[in-house]
Amino acid sequence: MKLILASKSGVRKDILDNNHIDNEVIVSNVDEDEVKQSLLAEGANPLTISKNLAEIKSIKVSSKNPDRLVLGADSVISLNE
Repeated sequence: MKLILASKSGVRKDILDNNHIDNEVIVSNVDEDEVKQSLLAEGANPLTISKNLAEIKSIKVSSKNPDRLVLGADSVISLNE
């Protein structure tokens, strides 16, 4: 079964390809800045933001591909919190 990568990250795509994992990219088009700002307003830390973004992206793509395995991923860089 071909895995769906719900991320436009070239690095993540390369990791899957280099490990011979059959995959395709389907971008979620989630407004990440809006989600980040909302979570920051609630006092979320970088780890929580990253996990929530990954989940939101994977759910959005998965809802349109219910019979497929979807990998959502995200990273957030934090400097001095």
